[in-house]
Amino acid sequence: MSDPNPGPEVVRPRYRTCFAVDISRFTSRDAASQAQIREAMHTMVRAASTAARVPWRSEVGSDRGDGVLVVTGKVGVEVLFGDFIRYLGGGVRGHNLLAAPAEQIQLRVALDGGYLHKDAHGYSGVALNRLSRMLDAPEFKARMNEHEAEFAVIMSNDLYKVVRGYRLLEDKHLDRIQVEVKETRTQAWTWIP
Repeated sequence: MSDPNPGPEVVRPRYRTCFAVDISRFTSRDAASQAQIREAMHTMVRAASTAARVPWRSEVGSDRGDGVLVVTGKVGVEVLFGDFIRYLGGGVRGHNLLAAPAEQIQLRVALDGGYLHKDAHGYSGVALNRLSRMLDAPEFKARMNEHEAEFAVIMSNDLYKVVRGYRLLEDKHLDRIQVEVKETRTQAWTWIP
């Protein structure tokens, strides 16, 4: 006889890298501009992922309205911090050269890695929560505005240790900030390529 109360689903966490992007000042634009830049953002993220050979663990990223969250397939961190960032930043710059002022984009990117659980609804885990909090960090937004940057990256402290340990980026290009958003209190590192 089978147990009518089989208990909770077994959690099978797997280490995954992930990234999220967010369009700055999205809601300050009219509906037509929002539609244009949202489409442009999705096109840029998909093009950069394809060009850098960054596979996604699902057919589409998790749409956040003014951004997207992606759990990557097997890809080296050197690719994320190399080709992927280069292609995505280039996509933003190319778009802004041709776009009307109302359709220009200022894009924030967060990168992290950690143990995630996949269920019927998608992925969950600390790294995904941290991505959202890092994107919303007031100090990250302030640094981006201070540099008048079209494109900026923030990474978790754990990922920074990997990047630094393998010398994927020079420390002189990185700034440590404190992230204090909702329940999250952590250090992160910003980079304006």
